[in-house]
Amino acid sequence: MLTLKQKSKSSPRTTVFLFAILLTVAATALIRPAAGLAAPVGEPTLSFEPGSYDFGLQPIYNTAQAGLELRNDGGEEVWIESLQTTGPDSGSFWVNNSDCWSGPVQPGESCSLELNFNPNEPLAEYTAQLRASSNGFDFYADLSGTGASPWFTAEPNPVDFGPAKVDGEGVTREIEVTNSGNWPGGVFIAVISGGAVGSFQLLDESCTNRLLAPAETCTAQIRFQPLSEGVKKATFSLFGESDGGSQVVLTGTGTPPDPAPEPAVPSTPGAAAVAPIVIRTAPNRPRAELRERKLRQRLHRKQRLQRRLRVLRRTRAKQRRLRTLRRQRALQKRKALRRHRLR
Repeated sequence: MLTLKQKSKSSPRTTVFLFAILLTVAATALIRPAAGLAAPVGEPTLSFEPGSYDFGLQPIYNTAQAGLELRNDGGEEVWIESLQTTGPDSGSFWVNNSDCWSGPVQPGESCSLELNFNPNEPLAEYTAQLRASSNGFDFYADLSGTGASPWFTAEPNPVDFGPAKVDGEGVTREIEVTNSGNWPGGVFIAVISGGAVGSFQLLDESCTNRLLAPAETCTAQIRFQPLSEGVKKATFSLFGESDGGSQVVLTGTGTPPDPAPEPAVPSTPGAAAVAPIVIRTAPNRPRAELRERKLRQRLHRKQRLQRRLRVLRRTRAKQRRLRTLRRQRALQKRKALRRHRLR
């Protein structure tokens, strides 16, 4: 009975003490619920400056560089775990140099990075995203750019000269060359090659040594003067400074020449009629064929050289991307090793 009375005397004090603790916990939960939900401890807040970047028109096989900053908008220091590009055209964008891996980014401070863009397709639009990762959270910036290159087209193509008499004055046609690309460039007239190269001649042109802006045009005049009867075909080739060449098919039909004039009748009575001697010279076909063969060989050498240049440019671009990827992987390994040591 004595023990029960002692417990009944101490129970009110215990109840009051526990009630006070409960009130303190409840007040704390009511005062700071929103702050705990909005910014959990350890969640970083990063932003790119600028938030998106457009490289605009960039000549193909050339690298453009841009500087961006990554800012810590939170209240705690942040370690940047990775910086990489994602998206459908991420292979044309990559991070080259950055000081974001040198240490933690303090609140209100920024780190810088160098972003590269190298397009390899003319008239193509590229899109990707730059992603920064920290503590399991990702932050993005939109990237874009357009591959720029001149591209030359000819109109009309093919060109039909129609019929023309052998040894006649021939038929002349004008071809309009247009820069259909999105970058200024120069075009030069190459050669007329193909089967009947001797029956087509380039009379005049306004394209060589001239820089054509997008949608700007120049002209070339070609004459069809057949050396013999029958259907004649050849190819008129245009080449730009890099890519964007064009070939125009030339066709025409050689018709029989005009008949020789009748011999003159002597006007003096009793004089003997003497028929005039008419000498016709045939075109030097072996020389024309030799010139055609030389022109064709020159065209083939030019085409092989352009193909080799394109392959070389693509190989160099691929090697640059591989070197950049190796550097990024090495930086990531060093960072992972540093984090492991810190643990």
